[in-house]
Amino acid sequence: MIKLVDRYIARQVIVTSLVVLILLVSLRSLFSLLDELGDLDKGSYQLADALLYVGLLIPSRLIEFFPMSVLIGALFGLGSMASNSELTVLRAAGMTTWQIAGSAVKASLILALLVIAISEWIAPASNKSAQQLRTSAISGGGLSFSKTGLWAKRQNEMIQIGSILNDGKLKDISLYQISNIQTIESIIKADSAVYSGENWLLQNVVETQFDEEKVNIIKQNSRIWVNPLAQSQIETLALEPDSLNIIGLLNYLEYLSENQLDAKNFKLAFWRKILLPLSIAIMMFLAASFVFGPMRDVSMGARILSGVMLGFVFHLAVQSFGPISLVYNFWPFVGAIMPLVLFSSLALWLMKKSG
Repeated sequence: MIKLVDRYIARQVIVTSLVVLILLVSLRSLFSLLDELGDLDKGSYQLADALLYVGLLIPSRLIEFFPMSVLIGALFGLGSMASNSELTVLRAAGMTTWQIAGSAVKASLILALLVIAISEWIAPASNKSAQQLRTSAISGGGLSFSKTGLWAKRQNEMIQIGSILNDGKLKDISLYQISNIQTIESIIKADSAVYSGENWLLQNVVETQFDEEKVNIIKQNSRIWVNPLAQSQIETLALEPDSLNIIGLLNYLEYLSENQLDAKNFKLAFWRKILLPLSIAIMMFLAASFVFGPMRDVSMGARILSGVMLGFVFHLAVQSFGPISLVYNFWPFVGAIMPLVLFSSLALWLMKKSG
């Protein structure tokens, strides 16, 4: 009987959670599309590009709203069962409130597997494609991408940038000076480039000049560089922590550590991804605790409104605790786990109070 009940409760909460997720993501995508309309006709950026760009961001939106959707959907699903006296029948048949809540939490494992698949394999590639599509279209085709990084052309100069950090710093820059007869006059390579306020400053520069009779090599600690890329393009292409999967974050954290660079944002993103399945289970448990506690005798409309408000509070808590922990130099794990601790404590208190 318990397995049959588990399947029935799982079907109720999973279906309602996915419906809520689709609605929230659709609304968020609509607002994103409205924002993109202001950039139409920049370069070759057209409505079709904006639609494709917003569509490619949908996987990341799914991850963003998954915990909130589970909370609202589970409140709706379990609330419907409570309104139809199904939960009363289950309790009369011998199931405790903890067992019913446990059945709902078991259903969250299925949703957790789904969100892990999206987060690890779909969203990173989709986000990268979206960024490349938008920047390439807005630049009018002046930018292109490959496995070796970003490529751009300005008059007789070809620019290659290996990677762009989330703080706007450029890594592994190569500048190819091409003559009018399409031969390479010089190659300038630099380890990095930073924006100094008015100009870009290349660091650890090696210039190779090709003359008719010999090759000259010039080394400099730094050199001013007039970068043709607009700051807005640099910001668009900057590597965002949330756009990486767990393996990508680990590799990038290792890179930052080796180069003694600030890695707090990436550590926070790493712990958020690790704890994402747990947050879904906690949201499901919290929904069950509300149905058996303060939401036991209220109308369905009140349950939905409460779920939406509570979901947004959780979303704001997740978005706020992380940056706050970084500002006060707490361990990033604290910023990632604190909202889950607070909401799981609330759920446990409500469940104990409901008996």
